[in-house]
Amino acid sequence: MPNISSQQDSDTLKRVEEQINILSGILDQGRHHLRFPGRLEQRYLKFRNQRFLEIDQKIIIGGLLFYLGFSWSDFYLGGDNARLIFISRLLIAVVMFALLWSVPRTRFATHMMTVAAAGIFIVGLSVLFFIQLIPDALQYAYHLGLVPIQVFTLVALRLSYRLMLIVSIALISCYVMMLLMFEAPALSPELSAIVNAFMPLFVLFWLLLICMGGYLSYAIESSARSDYMKNRLLALEAERLQYLTRRLHLLSTTDSLTGIANRRYLEECLDKEWRRCLRTQRPLALIMVDIDNFKDYNDYYGHQQGDHCLQSIARNMASFCQRPGDLCARYGGEEFIIILPDTTQGEAAYMAEKIRESIVALAIPHEASPPAVATISAGVVSMVPTAENSSDDLLRIADRMLYQAKEKGRNCVVAA
Repeated sequence: MPNISSQQDSDTLKRVEEQINILSGILDQGRHHLRFPGRLEQRYLKFRNQRFLEIDQKIIIGGLLFYLGFSWSDFYLGGDNARLIFISRLLIAVVMFALLWSVPRTRFATHMMTVAAAGIFIVGLSVLFFIQLIPDALQYAYHLGLVPIQVFTLVALRLSYRLMLIVSIALISCYVMMLLMFEAPALSPELSAIVNAFMPLFVLFWLLLICMGGYLSYAIESSARSDYMKNRLLALEAERLQYLTRRLHLLSTTDSLTGIANRRYLEECLDKEWRRCLRTQRPLALIMVDIDNFKDYNDYYGHQQGDHCLQSIARNMASFCQRPGDLCARYGGEEFIIILPDTTQGEAAYMAEKIRESIVALAIPHEASPPAVATISAGVVSMVPTAENSSDDLLRIADRMLYQAKEKGRNCVVAA
């Protein structure tokens, strides 16, 4: 049965169209947006976090394995502190693996990317700590270990240029502070000259790497946000099309005045139920209803009030159609038909009487009718379809029963 009210669909369609207009406006502004308004930003961050958990979490696991893989250098270069450096590296890796496993399963899962950024920063600090434990000139070999960490920062945090820049700038700042605060190991004049020339170039190279990474990360995040908006637009357009299709279906199957099924949809459903009951050899019942003296009602109260009367009675009758196959439809003018599959003659007549009583209970004033309230007459028929009969026979018998109800004085039910 068509929905007797499309108000909810209309409200939903309105909200969908508003979202489409907002997203289209953002895209039409012709510039990259790295922050959306209001709830759209929250939805995007949730989407980005989900993507991070599905893809980038594996990248971080690979990075931690790479970090652990360099433990051989701890024993090769660490000297007396080799064991301390290795144990520190192992503990940091274990803690990071534990966080990768546990955080997505807690309420902090929505902040997983921030947790990953903090973890990368801690790994970088650990390398700075290891540098101080390496004896003599060998510690400069660990300076180069900061380069892959910076590259890993660019890769793992590419979807958030802000986090990438925060971690990168924090690491290089700590590195420069370390160079300024701690005394360099004693070196030969030749090696000292090389180191003094190398360190500024290394810092400059690192800064250039951060600048290039910042630009790339900005472009990647901007593209990701743009793709998200476009995909969101496509989803909303599909949703909008779904609601428009449903509305078109309602318009083609629903009576515009009463909101119940129209005659076209009635005929389709009656034919379908007839064929189904023919296969199952189950009874199919029909109730044909007519509002008594409705022409007099229109003449006395006016057509506008007559429309309200039709709407009230239609809603009341439709409320009795509770099963999936039941259908209440406007047949024409002030006539209505109710289809009741798998319903016997007695059950249909009982329901028709209940409907008649409920219409009287509405107490719709009708001074031009003897009861002084709006009433209905109903004709009822039920039969088990056969190959020799058709649904038209059901309609003809119901119409004849309705005529007999009018002949009996109206405001009554007559069953075949």
